[in-house]
Amino acid sequence: MNALLKTILTFSLLCGCVTAEPLKILFFSGGGKTADTGHNGRMNHHKLIPDFLRSNIDLTYSDQLEDLNPETLSLYEAVIMYRGGAIGKPERIEHIIDYVEKGGGLVAIHHTCGAFDGDSDFISLIGGEFARHGSGIFTATHVPGQEDHPALGGIEPFSTWDETYVHKNLNDDRTDLQVRDEKGRPESWTWVRDQGTGRVFYTAYGHDGRTWEKPSFQKMITAATIWAARRTPTPNTDIPTFSYTLDVDGQMHNFEGRPEPQRIQNQITAEESAKCLVLPEGFQSQLVAHEPDIMNPVDITWDDRGRMYVAVTTTYPKIDPSQTDRIVLCEDSDGDGQTDKFTTFAEGFSILTAISWINGGIIAAQAPHMYFLQDIDGDNVADTKRILNEGWGLGDLHGGPSNMKYGFDNKIYGCIGGGGNFSEGHNFRAGIWRMEVDGTNFTPISFLGDNSWGLSISEDFEFFASSANNGPAKHVYAPYPYFDALGFKKSPAAKIDDSATIYSLTLTRQGDHFGKYTSASNFDVYTARSFPQEFWNQVGFVGSPTGKLLGQFKLEPDNKGSYIARNEGSFVASFDEHTAPIGGKIGPDGAVYMLDWNNLIMLHGGEIDSPYRDKTHGRIYRITHEAGTPSKQYDLSNADTPLLLEALQSDNLFWRIMAQQKLVQHNHSDAIPQLIQLANDNSMDAAKLNTTVIHALWTLHGLGQLDGSNSQALAVAQAALKHPSAGVRKNAVRVLPLTDESTQLLAGMLDERDANTLRAILLTLSTMPPSDELGPVLYELKEQIGTKGALLPPFNLALIRHGTSLIDQLIAQSPPRDREQESAPEPEPEMVNILKNPSFEDVNDKGLPDKWISKVHRNKVDLAIDSTVARTGKNSARATSTVGGGSEFLQIPYLEPGEYLLTGWYKTENVESERGVQFKAAGNGMENQETRFVTGTTDDWQQLQLNFKVERGHGVLIFCLFGAWAEATGTVWFDDINLYQLSSDKPAVVEAAQVETVLAKQSFAKGAEEIIRITELVADKNQDRTAVFMEGLIDLHNIEFTDAQIQRLKALAADASPKNQQHLAVLSANNRIDIGLNELANSIQGFSVELLEGNAERGQALTPACVICHAPDFNGVAEQRTPPLNQLSDWYLQTQLQKFKHNVRGNDLSDSDGYLMKTLMANYSHQQIADMVAHIKTHPHKAQAKLLDGDPIKGKEHYISCIACHQADGSGNQALNSPALAGLSDTYIVNQLIKFKSGIRGSGSGDQSGKLMQLSAQVLPDEQAMKDVAAYILSLSNETAK
Repeated sequence: MNALLKTILTFSLLCGCVTAEPLKILFFSGGGKTADTGHNGRMNHHKLIPDFLRSNIDLTYSDQLEDLNPETLSLYEAVIMYRGGAIGKPERIEHIIDYVEKGGGLVAIHHTCGAFDGDSDFISLIGGEFARHGSGIFTATHVPGQEDHPALGGIEPFSTWDETYVHKNLNDDRTDLQVRDEKGRPESWTWVRDQGTGRVFYTAYGHDGRTWEKPSFQKMITAATIWAARRTPTPNTDIPTFSYTLDVDGQMHNFEGRPEPQRIQNQITAEESAKCLVLPEGFQSQLVAHEPDIMNPVDITWDDRGRMYVAVTTTYPKIDPSQTDRIVLCEDSDGDGQTDKFTTFAEGFSILTAISWINGGIIAAQAPHMYFLQDIDGDNVADTKRILNEGWGLGDLHGGPSNMKYGFDNKIYGCIGGGGNFSEGHNFRAGIWRMEVDGTNFTPISFLGDNSWGLSISEDFEFFASSANNGPAKHVYAPYPYFDALGFKKSPAAKIDDSATIYSLTLTRQGDHFGKYTSASNFDVYTARSFPQEFWNQVGFVGSPTGKLLGQFKLEPDNKGSYIARNEGSFVASFDEHTAPIGGKIGPDGAVYMLDWNNLIMLHGGEIDSPYRDKTHGRIYRITHEAGTPSKQYDLSNADTPLLLEALQSDNLFWRIMAQQKLVQHNHSDAIPQLIQLANDNSMDAAKLNTTVIHALWTLHGLGQLDGSNSQALAVAQAALKHPSAGVRKNAVRVLPLTDESTQLLAGMLDERDANTLRAILLTLSTMPPSDELGPVLYELKEQIGTKGALLPPFNLALIRHGTSLIDQLIAQSPPRDREQESAPEPEPEMVNILKNPSFEDVNDKGLPDKWISKVHRNKVDLAIDSTVARTGKNSARATSTVGGGSEFLQIPYLEPGEYLLTGWYKTENVESERGVQFKAAGNGMENQETRFVTGTTDDWQQLQLNFKVERGHGVLIFCLFGAWAEATGTVWFDDINLYQLSSDKPAVVEAAQVETVLAKQSFAKGAEEIIRITELVADKNQDRTAVFMEGLIDLHNIEFTDAQIQRLKALAADASPKNQQHLAVLSANNRIDIGLNELANSIQGFSVELLEGNAERGQALTPACVICHAPDFNGVAEQRTPPLNQLSDWYLQTQLQKFKHNVRGNDLSDSDGYLMKTLMANYSHQQIADMVAHIKTHPHKAQAKLLDGDPIKGKEHYISCIACHQADGSGNQALNSPALAGLSDTYIVNQLIKFKSGIRGSGSGDQSGKLMQLSAQVLPDEQAMKDVAAYILSLSNETAK
């Protein structure tokens, strides 16, 4: 049987109360690794495990048809079949029938009645065949007289959503236990029959998880299995039973849309909860620590004596003035494996997110600071607490710094989520960072996306990570510093899991990414030797607190420079709903320590104040293997060099890195001879590693012995480049000094067969002294590298470093020019609505909008599809209440970082409320945005819109609200809800073509002659292949040209291909030279402004789109940062609107307002623009209210630099292209100044006035100064503005 698909369930603790042999069951099914539970036995069978354990049933899962043979079937007393499809070999049906007729039990579920192509013998065995189905919510009733049949398990009839099967070819010898109403007649639903000496049970229930999570269904299948096996129930009474409370007040979130009121499991004791853990065969768990001694354990670390410290947070998820978070030293004084002595090492924290023992103390993270805590006098209490660094953000309290590790390169690594780091000019979120041991030199390492809560350093110094929202396994294959050194676009960490599905044993409550790792936390590679060999440096443990499990991922090289993380299901799973594993740390003894947050509430968003949030419980478990030997323990607190060198050879990374840390940080130079000796070992262990050599090399590196000053040390490092272990070679590459000799050595390794080692070679080459001779050698690897995979960015980096002389060769290899096939660049794609079913045309089986979550969150609201009222199409979504209530229509699309526009239409009737009708966008990784509230009655459809920015990829909640979590009466209709992405901040994965651009740019930067020479080279080559080189022209400025050079370039430009002419036109504009492409440059840059006389009457019909943002009277909406258009001069309005039309403004995708304007203006002619302006100017301008906290007195001082262009009274100067400022809102002025200062506005090619404003904005030191200027401008009279 395929071991990866076989699940043997073993109870985590030995229970002496059960004496009967377990009932052995084969669950035969199928299903993929997706989170779709329909017909998915791989997922759904897990829901039976709790009841099976209580009934002393051992279950083995298989999806292998080969297991349907007499030998395998004979191992089991009953078989559960939940499988459709073909049988493959007809004899397999004979084996199943023979198995049953000889006394085996068969439990057939749902679509099994249609399996094996309707084979008549198999259908006869089941007792009936599938004919057709509908679907819906229904209740199958018990057949009178069969209520007490043992196969039903004493359940009451239950309601569920399922497919409504109708059967045919029913056997007469079956006994119906349940029937379903099918249009007035009873449809056989659940039945039993005998065949030979065996028993058969069948039920049509079970399409997907909505039924499988029903306790009554689980109880029935358990009872049916025992009945079919002809067993007497032998309950395991040591497993706790649960009690429940009904959530009658609706205080528990319900994004899955379960029937309400929900059933909430009550808390059980730590000892009882420990009995609810399920582990793989051979593993056992031990409860190490629990409440009241610890609670909500957010992190653990061990000191140099192997003692465990736990970070306890009771303030999460709010900054609490009580500062009750603390670090607790947990000790086992009697050696029984359980901690029994608890000492508060440090306290007085709020939102403590990470701890790590480094350099004789604990580094503790509590944004905005990171502290170093140290016990000086030996009483196990920190005597010193000093700030190590600061700048950690507080914008996302569950996205602070976490997972701090001491790296092989003797630096500290960690994660940061949405909280971000803003020190030293950084603005880095959602990724991995690095700093020195003393807290200095914060450096971004890689972007992970979303809240990043997991980081592991493997035994061969690879970085693996996890992040929230479908990101359980990621690999950092190209750290950012390599890109920064060359100014090249960065590549984020690669998502490497083959599936993000969680395999939960109990009911889960998630906010999005249902059935997946929506809350993946920690990623810990097993780096000891106490577990079986298949775990060594190959399995990563990932917490899923919402899934109630600790998952495991098998790491395998993908032969493209990265890894595949194969989802192997749960390592530890619990059926206690309160269990919430957040990680599994590898301890000094080689065991895995599982941190159990133990909380029903694991969502952050709207659940901050939920009464179900628990701050008093928490558990830590030790997971060991029955055949494992604990790692040797050390006391390194005052270790001498010999003891540290011994620990450096430990089979546990914990002790090796602790010893390395002490050798380096305490400068044990006397260890150098022994380190050289240790590094000169060519052996490998069963994991094909020599970890001692790896740490010896990095320790020598940390002691400064590999910079060339110690020839013996350098020689042993160079020798390690040929080590039989790829992991050793990979690390030997990374410790080499930056010399020409190292470049040559690495050049000789380009035939390396291990792709991950080759990746390290390429990355390291990108840092070495450049070699023109190496460029052609590297380029020959291009076909081998390909265009995808993790080798490509490192290859690009190495090629850029060493390939500056390649440009001529690359252009020469381009195909010849074909003038007849040349075309201009394709236009930009139209914006696409991200939302599904935006006009509510699709209706689900509940009569509500499909793809939308329809939820009442206060009192009583009737939600429905209304086919009598619609703006477009046939339907709208309606919410109505006569007694007062609150509701929502909700979608949760996953949005990548960037700017977005949400628009929607509504119609109201007698809406009365404090809050009314509203659209809202909310979520982690963004600042929540909402529209104004609407009440009353609207005679026609009206539109609301809002812009928002997503800082990191996340599921964003898009609400259509009625009552907005208050209460409203009346009716609202919603229709045509649109969500557009205006820009993307998602880090780009480097494409191969960009390398040619960078190489060409390096050549172009040499000056005019090189520009002319390369333009000549591409003149007769295919434009699609050469445009990528010419793209290197567009960012060049201040290139000096002689008149003769301009004429030569002008001749080449006249004959250039369309795509290349565009790049040359940009070059000419940016460098103010005339090469005959002015008209093209104007079309790109919008220099040529055509001022026309407008017709106000015609313009009136063209302006409805303007009033959405700028108000019906065109006086703007200050809260939305939209300007009063009627205040702006006619010439300036025409100029700016034409700039939008011609892509001079709005061409920066991060400018959502500008991008929208560019889109709106694209189809208007210059005359239509003039007409619109004429109509706008017929509306009187109104004074703008002060909304910001600017100081006009301070602002007057800053405004002095503005007078030269905009006049002392703010009236502007057309001759200088300077608009009137007086009369504009302060919010609009500040928004524009921010855009100018950041380069978002004014960077359009040829936008000279914009570039001048960019320079002017730099004078303002910060946003407060901008507010002050805006306050002063607001105070000016605008009587002269026309």
